[in-house]
Amino acid sequence: MCLILFSIDGPGHLLTVAANRDEFYSRPTAQAAYWTDHPEILGGRDLSEGGTWMGINRNGRFAAVTNFREPAPDPLPPRSRGALTREFLVGAMSPQAYLEATDRDADLYRGFNLVIGDSSGFYYYSNRAREVLPLESGTYGLSNQLLNCTWPKVVDGRNRLAELLRDTNCEADPLFDLIGNAAGTDQPFSAPFISSVEYGTCASTVLSVTKGGEVFFEERSFGVNGKVGDTAKFSFRLP
Repeated sequence: MCLILFSIDGPGHLLTVAANRDEFYSRPTAQAAYWTDHPEILGGRDLSEGGTWMGINRNGRFAAVTNFREPAPDPLPPRSRGALTREFLVGAMSPQAYLEATDRDADLYRGFNLVIGDSSGFYYYSNRAREVLPLESGTYGLSNQLLNCTWPKVVDGRNRLAELLRDTNCEADPLFDLIGNAAGTDQPFSAPFISSVEYGTCASTVLSVTKGGEVFFEERSFGVNGKVGDTAKFSFRLP
């Protein structure tokens, strides 16, 4: 049950993201790095299908995807949702045009939420709402329902992110603390950070893009029962 908390056009920042990727620990995954086949792209990689849950390229194109929580359809649609982010990052279509094209093929994927953008603006699309939505300045929360749903970890996460970003010098650690909160309700997967024997938060990522074009990206990896793994840090400047 992934969680993406993000702010668009905040004080000093074009984009700020704090996100958890929740997955089965056994799924083959590469930690965040510049991709060997597309060196302009920075992000983790799903080694089963070759896509990514979140990434950014050196020109500032950003993409992130979450699954939509629902019973699995039968038969399963043929395409991988991780390809949605990958194809935007390697391509040159505007965000709006890309999502309009995605809508035409929406039934080829299981349920998903997709956030993409670049210097021209940021957009949200879900194939369970079928609307290309431009995102205005503000703070957003996305898990495995529609954008800004009423799940407590989404509502609380948005509010806390907005509070943190009132400090224009907000560092990465408070953002990691926000998404590292393992306290939830009595409902399954209600905590921002999930750990168990088989399934849980495998990666936490903080990304910021300043209005001056400075990009900071840090990913912290986790294993079974939340065991702390490696950390990868990157920074670069947009052209």
